[in-house]
Amino acid sequence: MAALTRRTLLRTTGAAVAASTAPTLLTACGSGASSGNVANKGTKLAPWPTYIPKTGPAPDLKGDPARGIDDAYLTYPAKLTKGTSGKPGDGSTLKVMTITYGTPPTPEAKNAYWQAMEKALGVKIEFTAVPASDFQSKMATVMAGNDLPDVLNIGGGFNLPHEADFVMKTMADLSDYVSGDAVKDYPNLANIPTRSWRSVGRFHGGIYGVPITRAKPSSVLWINGTDFAKHGYKPDGNLTQDQFTGILRDLTRGKQYGTGGAQDGSLGYTAHAMCFGIPNGWSLKGGTFTSQFASPHWKDMLSYLNTLWKTGLYYPDSASTSMVDLKTMYYNGTVKSYTDGFTALLTTLNLVHDFAAEPMTLYTPSGITPTPYAGHDKFGYTVINKNLPKAKIKMVLRVLDHLASPFGTQEYQLMHYGVEGVDFTFSASGDPTPTKRGQSENNVNLPFGYLCDAPQVLYVPGAQQGIKSIHQWQQLTCPTMISDPTNGLRSDTATSTGATLTQNMSDTIVGIITGRQKVSTWDAAVHKWKSGGGDRMAHEYASELAANTTK
Repeated sequence: MAALTRRTLLRTTGAAVAASTAPTLLTACGSGASSGNVANKGTKLAPWPTYIPKTGPAPDLKGDPARGIDDAYLTYPAKLTKGTSGKPGDGSTLKVMTITYGTPPTPEAKNAYWQAMEKALGVKIEFTAVPASDFQSKMATVMAGNDLPDVLNIGGGFNLPHEADFVMKTMADLSDYVSGDAVKDYPNLANIPTRSWRSVGRFHGGIYGVPITRAKPSSVLWINGTDFAKHGYKPDGNLTQDQFTGILRDLTRGKQYGTGGAQDGSLGYTAHAMCFGIPNGWSLKGGTFTSQFASPHWKDMLSYLNTLWKTGLYYPDSASTSMVDLKTMYYNGTVKSYTDGFTALLTTLNLVHDFAAEPMTLYTPSGITPTPYAGHDKFGYTVINKNLPKAKIKMVLRVLDHLASPFGTQEYQLMHYGVEGVDFTFSASGDPTPTKRGQSENNVNLPFGYLCDAPQVLYVPGAQQGIKSIHQWQQLTCPTMISDPTNGLRSDTATSTGATLTQNMSDTIVGIITGRQKVSTWDAAVHKWKSGGGDRMAHEYASELAANTTK
């Protein structure tokens, strides 16, 4: 495999970083005290946009949307179709802001991709792409000030205090434009599944955000499948906890470690929480919400991970390692497994050629039924400045509709791969392959795809075997995935103090895994979380559910 540097990884890594193990947290005050007006109880609820799926090219491996299994493509479509008709823009300029996981984009004057996208969209784009490491502080500044972009993506899994208040105060209510059959004016937005709109949720009854939809799976334990198989791993769902531990022990040699974690991913506990049957965020029974922190299996899991740490099977500097650097260590073989988002497959299969990179089927502790997690069905959502004239809001929605053109269209190819002959060329097998210039002019460094995107499919150029393995993994795992029942519901407490409360729990998790705190401290941490706002969240979620906000 070619040498992989941190700069290369930063340039090529996309939303997978954000979709990793635990929420990234912002503890600043943002826009100030909660208005208490984001809840949906007692409001007239805008209907969800009518779902009208669009048919693309026939897949090589058929998916099953009802079970969360994606269509898979082993070759690129030989003939592309048009996803839209005409240019959506009006020739004006749009100020746009999103997160990015790449390096700063080449300036527009020298960026063929940027210029081609502006030409296709019919607008000039003043693009502010904020590095993920700066996104929290940048959003705090934006939320506290008056200098707002025309179009803003709120993405990456960040928990921003008073986020919903900020959106309602400054952004346009899109209900009249996209709710119910109104969305038919934007056919590609109508192709976004209802589950993704639900995940964004309503804001005081209204639809304010257009989701950037994602596949069903959430976090997974990515493994070096080649090395795991040499030591007895079979992807059949029958792996026991002891067998998993034995594989990690066999793979830990010299400067190589069975598993690793990252500081900004709470050491990757999420994949193990699934194995220990811990609920996905919250559980719901009889209209009552109970936090995952109440699960009796937490201390069992934390004790187990602390044992892995004490016996040297964890990469020893995990607590001070960033997710980006941890990914590099996985790619170069330093760590043999780590927790990341399912969407890491896009960059992982592109970068890893020396071993089979694949998500692991969950191991099973004695007497416990694992609970694989479904994700939140979105990377984030895009909002539009409410001060724009009505005609311009419609124009922005047409732009987002264009960006949501599905796989197999000319629009999708341009947004995801750039300009043919400049940013990419077709390989002998017909796969779009980035040029050297395309490695800097791409949809990570200039992330149009974080404004809006099509429903995902399983396709990575030249990675047929990896796609087959992942499709098989989805067939085994996706039907048993559990969702977070609070997904898309509103809680004033969560939006005002949830970030701080979750950060405290994350600190406790890392402290126990690394041995800086005893497992016995867990109960006190949970009590503090509940009394500090967790119990209020449960009550508010129950109130929201009773208001039928998910209909």
